[in-house]
Amino acid sequence: MAKIYQLIGAELSPYTAKVRLYLRYKRIPFEPVQSTVEVYLRFIKPRVGQYIVPVLVTPDKQVIQDSAEMISFFEERYPLPPVIPKTSKQKIVSSLLEMFADEWLFRPILHYRWSYPENLPFLKEEFGRVAFPTLGTKERSDLAENVYGRYKNLLPLLGITKKTGPAFEESWKEMLDELTAHFDKHPYFLGGKPCVGDFAFAGMAYTNFFRDPIPGYLMKTRAPLVAAWVENMNGHLPHANKLSLHEVTEDGWLMREDLPEESRDFCANDYIPETLFPILTRFFTEFGPILLSTKSYLEKYIKENITADKTELPRSIGEQEFTLRGVTEVTGIFPFYVWKWQRVVDLYNSLPFCERQAVDNLMVQFPYGLQILKVNLNQCRVQRINNILHAVKQVKSHL
Repeated sequence: MAKIYQLIGAELSPYTAKVRLYLRYKRIPFEPVQSTVEVYLRFIKPRVGQYIVPVLVTPDKQVIQDSAEMISFFEERYPLPPVIPKTSKQKIVSSLLEMFADEWLFRPILHYRWSYPENLPFLKEEFGRVAFPTLGTKERSDLAENVYGRYKNLLPLLGITKKTGPAFEESWKEMLDELTAHFDKHPYFLGGKPCVGDFAFAGMAYTNFFRDPIPGYLMKTRAPLVAAWVENMNGHLPHANKLSLHEVTEDGWLMREDLPEESRDFCANDYIPETLFPILTRFFTEFGPILLSTKSYLEKYIKENITADKTELPRSIGEQEFTLRGVTEVTGIFPFYVWKWQRVVDLYNSLPFCERQAVDNLMVQFPYGLQILKVNLNQCRVQRINNILHAVKQVKSHL
């Protein structure tokens, strides 16, 4: 009997979508489980300690939370086809794209989701259907606000306000144009097949930018090629570079011609498409300063508050200013960013010296690129213990 994994989540959750798209691509058998209120109360909170999705339950009853850890778990057990490139520059860029998508795109999607009243009828039905599937439409709608209220309340903590809303929108519209230019040349971020960055980005794009009414209309009218990529990542459209080409012969028969293997792989020779550069530049410019200041604040917090007997970190350790397109606002300081960031830095530090030099030569072209990768996080390292972040007081230097 095949091993069946259970993926607990919701159609509204971008991180659930990220893992679901990955599992479909890898053809790993899994059962989707809807995160109803009952599932949250009777399973997720007791087993995970938080009201959070996605949650993966393995055939041997192991419980894993966090999309990045789930993909790492599966890549060890189902290595083919790989979604993490083997070559140095592509490996780092893929990991950076995952981090940027997971931790920065969350802000514009929440702005678009909650700043437009036109989205609310759709959201009430969606949240109500997920949380209370056995109730009628009106009852679900009436109870939905109690469920989605906690998400709306996150907006000020993430610096999503009336001041920053227009800036998030202009940035996303420009990114749609940049993505269109890239997908006009390449079917995925790094060539002929998806990397982990594709799944992270597509999870965010599908659940909010594609499905929600207002941003969905924007994507489908301004960037239909990006919308097609989202559908392709969901398995809804057969991409020519993903499957095969077809031709009609003179006598009317449909013939298939398989594409060469190299056109269904990552770009050759560790090449990073230049059409990806504007997207990387945008992420570094917008999120890079927040990462660097978060490091400084977390180092100070750990020095002043963490002891050998008290290592647990709160979700937010204060507030900091950030600037987007000339607009300055206040946002929370989240240690979780450092946990995700140090995964990329550790990967970079694990590369042989000559490969790190090749990465450096690429990253010097982006604002904050070298700083993000060559940073020393030893004084603010964090670890997840039973899904809770803890400070690591002493670590060995990578140097």
